[in-house]
Amino acid sequence: MKKFILIFAAIVVIAILLITLDYMDKESQIKVRVSMEGSFFKDAEFIQKKDGQVKLQLSSKEAFMSDDGKLMDMKYLTMFFPEKEFTVKSQRGFYYPESGDLILTDGIEGLSKDYRVYGTEAYWSAKDKTLYSEKPLKVVSSKFSIEGSSGKASADLIELKKGVVAIVYSKK
Repeated sequence: MKKFILIFAAIVVIAILLITLDYMDKESQIKVRVSMEGSFFKDAEFIQKKDGQVKLQLSSKEAFMSDDGKLMDMKYLTMFFPEKEFTVKSQRGFYYPESGDLILTDGIEGLSKDYRVYGTEAYWSAKDKTLYSEKPLKVVSSKFSIEGSSGKASADLIELKKGVVAIVYSKK
């Protein structure tokens, strides 16, 4: 009788084990929703694409998402535009994830292979794909140096306004 119970128990354990393994092998769809509101991120990166092409890479050493999820306070951020090989760095910025707009503050520096842009405050409009500033800007290259009290920059044009001072270096 003891052998019968022992054999029966072993069969039950093996059956349970086989059922469990069979269940685990089947793929089950689990939906996971992660809330970013009120979160802190280190080395965060956001990528904006259009038609499968990367248009903008936005990265930050530290990012804090607001409690309502509508504003991200970023520190030591970098914007990279692959199509124009243009990088904008800033010590601080405020990113609006819904619109893609960004306010840059503190030590703004734009870098390309031909020139550098310096400023203290700027606004990136994702809709216009244009960087605007009502604060002084300076554009420097090996051929010129231009300063203005305000301006804007897009993929094809940098325009400085109000009190523009330009120095053009001659070829020697």
